[in-house]
Amino acid sequence: MRKIVFAVVLSLLFPFYAIVQAKEPKQEAVIGVLAFRSKTQTLQEWEPLASYLDSRIPTHHFIIRPLSYAEFNEAAKADELDFAFTNPEHYIYLSAKYNVSRMATLIRAKVEGKALTEFGGVILARSNRSDIKDIDDLRGKKIAAVDELSLGGYLAQRVMLNENGIDIAAESDIRFTDMPHDKVVYLVQKGLADAGFVRTGLLEKMAKEGKIRRSDFKIIHPVSDGFPLALSTALYPEWPFSSSKKADRILANQVGVALLNLPHGSQIAGAAGYCGWNIPLSYEGIRDMMQRLRIKPYDTPPKFSFKDVIRQYDLIIMIGLGMIILFLIVISVKMRRLSLSSQNQSNILKEQLEIIQKNENKLRLSSSVFHNSQDGIIIADAQKVIIDVNEAFTALTGYEKEEVIGKKPIILRSGVHLPSFYLQMNEDLETRGTWRGEIWNRKKNGELYAQFLRIDSVYDSAGKLENYIGIVSDVTENKKEQELLQHLANYDPLTNIPNRHLFMSLAEQMVALSKRKDTKTVIAFLDLDGFKPINDQYGHDMGDVILKKVAARLGEQMRESDTVARMGGDEFILLMSDVKARTEVRPLLERILKALQEPFFEKGITIKIGASIGVAFYPDDGEDIETLIRYADSAMYRSKDEGRNRITYYDCGCEKKEK
Repeated sequence: MRKIVFAVVLSLLFPFYAIVQAKEPKQEAVIGVLAFRSKTQTLQEWEPLASYLDSRIPTHHFIIRPLSYAEFNEAAKADELDFAFTNPEHYIYLSAKYNVSRMATLIRAKVEGKALTEFGGVILARSNRSDIKDIDDLRGKKIAAVDELSLGGYLAQRVMLNENGIDIAAESDIRFTDMPHDKVVYLVQKGLADAGFVRTGLLEKMAKEGKIRRSDFKIIHPVSDGFPLALSTALYPEWPFSSSKKADRILANQVGVALLNLPHGSQIAGAAGYCGWNIPLSYEGIRDMMQRLRIKPYDTPPKFSFKDVIRQYDLIIMIGLGMIILFLIVISVKMRRLSLSSQNQSNILKEQLEIIQKNENKLRLSSSVFHNSQDGIIIADAQKVIIDVNEAFTALTGYEKEEVIGKKPIILRSGVHLPSFYLQMNEDLETRGTWRGEIWNRKKNGELYAQFLRIDSVYDSAGKLENYIGIVSDVTENKKEQELLQHLANYDPLTNIPNRHLFMSLAEQMVALSKRKDTKTVIAFLDLDGFKPINDQYGHDMGDVILKKVAARLGEQMRESDTVARMGGDEFILLMSDVKARTEVRPLLERILKALQEPFFEKGITIKIGASIGVAFYPDDGEDIETLIRYADSAMYRSKDEGRNRITYYDCGCEKKEK
């Protein structure tokens, strides 16, 4: 964790260090981008991102290298790439073969106010095909798909159909078109294919571009789960941006922070047709799918050792051997009775006893797996009463075995989840016999922790429920790392107040609130007077201390509903919402000026500063946040020109000032 924080702080301070080292030549950093359209178009779309990274990381020059699948694999094998941007299934291949690591997940677009970080597959047919109504009608049909390794254009649909008892590869005629996905739509439109597999968003995009009419197509097996685009399958995480083992870790951290700080919907993102970047999502579900389907690099059967079998099937072995030992005990009793009635059966009895001894050894091995597993294991009866736990469970929760046996797992509940969460869990166990997911529980000492929990039902030969088995893994540290990255992306690391990125998001919300309530939103740009001499005379450490204290004083003066953010250097910006009249603002701003005029005392030194403030009002001066910030900044400079330590209101280019 300390290494991650150090790398992020270093990436924020690095531009200042780079000014001193400006004479050193820039190093090249190559970003491989999968070209699913033409390489020329791919280069044009992603060059703005390279320029953006150049501006954020002055020590390196970033180069976009459009590549086909084959070229991508060759470049990765030759260790020619520092970073890679490709589709999820190809990322899994590169991760397994060349040890690339995901850094960020693409936010493809915002649809109906929802940021799309996942996508899936769509099964489409012409609207007039009355013979194709659901997935069962796809059997024996001509199917157009993108590629046998395309997640959105084949694999997602194949997995969904397999789960519904349809082996589409064996039961239908599949025609692969290669990229782009548009080819599949055109084949279906012309009647050269009965149905087609494409990724989500394509139909809407082609219709918007005027290439097709959306009404000419229908969706087979539509899924309605709140996803705003046409969907036929489960959802999978969007394309990841990853670093290679060649990339320097500090550089990788700087690139990761730069991507997360890229404003959503910026021109840079728009050039490549996406919205922005999110912290990296998990791609393990895709890896599991590829392993099940034997897709490269998992196209050869894995070699299992005896230890691998024990590790993967420890619970099944334990339960199976437990049932075997019970069965063998019954046999042993019967054999002993037979031995008393007939000496002729002695040899048979001896053989049976040897079998029992061997199986007892296996049972001891299964018990060892149960007790030595690094994951916590809970065994409950059909009424959900705990009958056994292993040592890993007691270490994780702080409860001794005797404290939980005879009780229900409700003693672990944290109070974080709503009752509906547990109702859904019980419904899944009753209908599907299994549940898995992340859950917050509470240890014996009251400490909250996050865990990944898997619960499976165990039935006897007659189908009657006998037991529940739960396996828990502590994922608290992963949660904390995700929260830290989110905090670093939205808060100023020095003053711990919102940065420009979070401020813009809050400002949009406040403007929307003012629009609904017919009130005003105020943006005030504040620049400290006399701050530069502090750095020159006492050093930057003293300057940092003063900036922290300024942020604290500003927070004390503002209302609870208001926001203070740091734009950089000694510039701050204030956001005030739900203001009914312009006159309400003046007393607050005057209190702020007075508070900043009070001396600062640090290490026996008395420091005095002031502030110049420029103010702009929504909707009086404009309705766009960037415009209001620019107007407030202009008014602030007028305060500077007129003698500092004053307030100036923006007014159509002729700012009004107040002392």
